[in-house]
Amino acid sequence: MIEKPSSDPLHLIDALSAKHLIDEGEITVIDVRTKPEIEESGVIGDAAWIDFRDPDFAEKMNALPKNTMYLIYCQSGVRGLKAGQMMEKLDFSNIYVLQGGILTWMRAGLPLLHQEI
Repeated sequence: MIEKPSSDPLHLIDALSAKHLIDEGEITVIDVRTKPEIEESGVIGDAAWIDFRDPDFAEKMNALPKNTMYLIYCQSGVRGLKAGQMMEKLDFSNIYVLQGGILTWMRAGLPLLHQEI
């Protein structure tokens, strides 16, 4: 479920729609949570980790390709949305934010990977 017009670079997406994009291999996943949060619950797929609280967060995000499709998520959706809004200001063109963060993903019973970061 996308809640913004397709012409807008920033979209909100539900867990099942996000899973579909991941399964299709069409999206790069970025986890913006802290290391302890990741260690506690795991990650979605092969998510890259860029901690939203890192002082160099904007610089690290800005180094990513602008025309790639991204799925951004955090614990509950707040930092994910802030990260998505920052990416929009940095001229990224296709950003999806997981509404409700990883908690929504977990409530949907979707798989998580546990890995060292």
